[in-house]
Amino acid sequence: MAALAILRRDLNRYRRNPVRTALLFAMPLVMAAIFALVFSGGVEEVSIRVLLWDEDDSLLSTLAHGAAGRDETANKLDLVPVGEEGLAMMDRGEASALIHIPPGFTGDYLAGRTTTIEVIKNPSERFLPQVVEEGAGIAAAGLSAVSRVFRPELEQIRGLMELDGFPPDVAVAGLSSSINSRLGGLRQIIFPPVINLETVTVETGDDATLESVGILAVFLPGFAVMGTLFLAQSATRDILRDRESGLLRHLLTAPVSPGDYLLGKCLSVIIVTVGGFALMTTVGAAMGVSWGPPLAAAMLILATALAASGTLLLIMSMVGSERQGDTLTTIVIIVWSMLGGVFMPLDQMPGFLRPFSASTLVFWSTDAFNTLILRGGGLGDILPNLGVLFAAGVVFLGAGTLLLGRGIRSGAI
Repeated sequence: MAALAILRRDLNRYRRNPVRTALLFAMPLVMAAIFALVFSGGVEEVSIRVLLWDEDDSLLSTLAHGAAGRDETANKLDLVPVGEEGLAMMDRGEASALIHIPPGFTGDYLAGRTTTIEVIKNPSERFLPQVVEEGAGIAAAGLSAVSRVFRPELEQIRGLMELDGFPPDVAVAGLSSSINSRLGGLRQIIFPPVINLETVTVETGDDATLESVGILAVFLPGFAVMGTLFLAQSATRDILRDRESGLLRHLLTAPVSPGDYLLGKCLSVIIVTVGGFALMTTVGAAMGVSWGPPLAAAMLILATALAASGTLLLIMSMVGSERQGDTLTTIVIIVWSMLGGVFMPLDQMPGFLRPFSASTLVFWSTDAFNTLILRGGGLGDILPNLGVLFAAGVVFLGAGTLLLGRGIRSGAI
């Protein structure tokens, strides 16, 4: 049968180019693994090694030492006191940055005179020295703001520090009263603060957590659906390639009818997408992803592959060249993937985007996989999703075949 010969030819094309085929299968797996690694929080925390050359050795520098030694920063900031030898250590690249506090820094600050904190960055590193510089800039801005607001009180502190022995109780009480009065004027800004930071933990599933299913199970289904669309793109692209190379014209001069050609191509697209999706789910299962009840997962794989095949066949039937088809289908796949929950979990997507999400086949497939994997659902829970996917696949596949057949018969294809 001519249709089977065309199908065999297309499958042999994938077999003869194993590198290209492997890349098509590997892309969604690699992307899902990268996203899982980034969002898992399993990456070892980075400790920033900073040299502190303190030539002032007074109040403010002591406070800096104390802040760096707090429990919440001790594991992230390795602050090493050094002397002038710190410059040589920086030349050898032994730290991300060196912070230099000049002599007389505290006295100049309390007197309201301009002073400088010097940050020397390691040029062989890009990110960590920038973090140190930004942190020093924030500290400098904070000290400047305190100097402007509490200028009289800082002058009093400077005077008390110049006294021999302990300051009088009356002076300390007056200073405390003055600071309290100044804070009272700022009460509306800092008590409570104008800006408040709230941390919210978003649950990923109703009956399952990331700890129980694994972070890879959150991202892999979406990327597998996106990969299936790219597989369908590759399979349907051959139709335009056959036309542009003249192969289609030669085939139709042989005992091959347009119907035989289209049937073989449709079977090729469906088999490639179903097989590719099944292979990706098998690899995912080997990596620890539980896809849910086998029958429900198999039905969903078939429905998704059929919908992807129909979608890409319909789009390819409406373009004039292989380049136009590649451009248009790539745009559709990326936009659908962004809206359908591939790069962001559906329950974390803004409310105004969800109606647009529901208009994509990626959404219906990803949502069904989330039901099976994250919420412990079964076949009955994903029947609406299966209905949408199967219906879209049949309608799009039929429409694409009709348009392609009409183009072949008219000579436009």
